[in-house]
Amino acid sequence: MKTAVFTIKDHSDITKTMSYLHTNYTQANFENKPLVVEIKPEAKDRSKAQNRLYWKWLHEIHRKTGNDEDQLHYEFKKKFLIGILKRDDDEYAAMCLAIKTLKQSESEQYEAIANGVIRETSTTRIDTKQFTEYLNLIEAFALKTFGMVLPVPEDLKYALE
Repeated sequence: MKTAVFTIKDHSDITKTMSYLHTNYTQANFENKPLVVEIKPEAKDRSKAQNRLYWKWLHEIHRKTGNDEDQLHYEFKKKFLIGILKRDDDEYAAMCLAIKTLKQSESEQYEAIANGVIRETSTTRIDTKQFTEYLNLIEAFALKTFGMVLPVPEDLKYALE
């Protein structure tokens, strides 16, 4: 039996969920493998869902382009995540300004420091709204640059809301 995840937003979603349970209960009972139903609020798993979708997209882009997933992760942080953090986090913005000053002074340490900051910058620093923005920027970039429509599995659609 295939695992299913249902997001319940209205009464019709309850009906679909119950229908799935009714359809699969007999098979599960026959196989002596009871169904397990877990009910939890959507918000608790939203950032995990966003992270799963993000890494799924990196894998899809890797498959299409051959670019390494870790390198894609690095490039997207550099291209999009840093801009979001500079805009929304004053301390991060001040650090970026200091790095920019290093670049302007033609310091030999600039590149090593800048690359280190990019490597250490993490999506764990952003909230779910910022992560949605980050995902939307990547989705638009993939469409424009690679002509790719990135897949959004049914159980992760809420990660973009």
